[in-house]
Amino acid sequence: MFKDLRTFLGYLVTHQDLVQVDEPLSPRHEIPAVLKQIDKSSGEAVLFSTSKGYGIPVVGNLLGRRRRLAAALGVKEERLAETYEARRSNPIKPVMRKRAPCQEVVYKQGINISRTIPVLTHHAKDVSPYFTCALTTFKDPDTGMRGVGLHRIQVKDRNTIGIFLATPPLSHIWARAEKKGQPLEFAIAIGLDPITFFSSVVRAPEGEDKFDIAGGLAGRPIELVKCKTVDVDVPAWAEFVLEGYLIPGRRDTEGPFGESDGYYFKYENPVGKIKAITHRRAPIYHALMPWTTEESVLMDLSWELDYLKNLQKSFPIVKHTAMRNLGMMTVVQVEKKADEEVPKLLSFLLESNPSIKVAVAVDTDVDLHDPREVEWAIATRCQPSRDVVMRDGLPGFSLDPSAGGGKYDDIQKAFVTTTSKIGIDATRPAHDPEGRFEKIDVPPRAKALAERLVKKLLV
Repeated sequence: MFKDLRTFLGYLVTHQDLVQVDEPLSPRHEIPAVLKQIDKSSGEAVLFSTSKGYGIPVVGNLLGRRRRLAAALGVKEERLAETYEARRSNPIKPVMRKRAPCQEVVYKQGINISRTIPVLTHHAKDVSPYFTCALTTFKDPDTGMRGVGLHRIQVKDRNTIGIFLATPPLSHIWARAEKKGQPLEFAIAIGLDPITFFSSVVRAPEGEDKFDIAGGLAGRPIELVKCKTVDVDVPAWAEFVLEGYLIPGRRDTEGPFGESDGYYFKYENPVGKIKAITHRRAPIYHALMPWTTEESVLMDLSWELDYLKNLQKSFPIVKHTAMRNLGMMTVVQVEKKADEEVPKLLSFLLESNPSIKVAVAVDTDVDLHDPREVEWAIATRCQPSRDVVMRDGLPGFSLDPSAGGGKYDDIQKAFVTTTSKIGIDATRPAHDPEGRFEKIDVPPRAKALAERLVKKLLV
């Protein structure tokens, strides 16, 4: 498979799924604007061969389409879900190296993040540059277990960062260390192989090592190396690594920052100091543009499949799920036998999952990944006075601005908020003897012929 970012980029070049931009563009707004535009149009990955003021290449939109995630796993796109599901249950532990490419160049003196790394300033009102696809690793002070996650990080000054720790396991690890008044060592790795990058956002029970998950998905152990100045392990083939510690008891205002939900947010977040920066020779900076298709590819697949398993235990009528906008909009495909089954399902979705704000149930004849078909089902199979479930005062998502934002709960050790929610039953009646709700379609034989023909034409 792909041992690092560079071998994956070579694959994308060979398969003509990467656009190269040779004009020097600024990390401040210019590179982000191009990433957003290409995401909206052709959707390829983008390599900026140089960055103005740095001369360091920048790559973005790396997994902006599911076909590239499938390629990273070494399978065809139609086998993406089944491959993920099979490998997710077979983790492989990482292996340690004594030396690693990510430490070919080491800085321990005169640390200056913004002069060393072309960190992007993404949106018009962003207060400063932000790392948006930096894999952050802590070591639990009580158990020694690793915690790994993808958390946005603000560059405050030459060696100071702010980090948004809204979710476990990192939020829990930090809470335990801070309760003891202890600084917490961390490492930030940027520019990873695509599977390690993807695995950082996979939902996993606390205590399950995401490097084990990455190894299982890749079919080989992930190579790690111990940092130079902190007792933390990082991917050996990373392009950049920042080593440092969080300061207990300190919170600074961070933001505004253009978040994954499409709005600017501010928070009071933990603050850290950077002790060392290491990187590969001729490094490549990897960026993720918030609120683009790449975030959906990264999060939707793992969230959908992992959530689907648990959901089906209680509701066997559920066949598939599709989660959008960080899960706030969720579509479930069902095969019901009785009309009363769906309202119960919708109530469960809204009440049990803080992320879900809008839940829509559709039949198996609706492509839940096609917004046009979902909208069609809502428009033609739902009577609002009968088929809408409303709930108020439920746990919500901290990035939902309509709910007033989130507050940190010392008991739950997470950001929480409350919100109202809606469930929409867009399924046809369980009994439709006259066939009024039968979806039109071409005959199966003609459909199969057309699919084969179009596939050949598009090769």
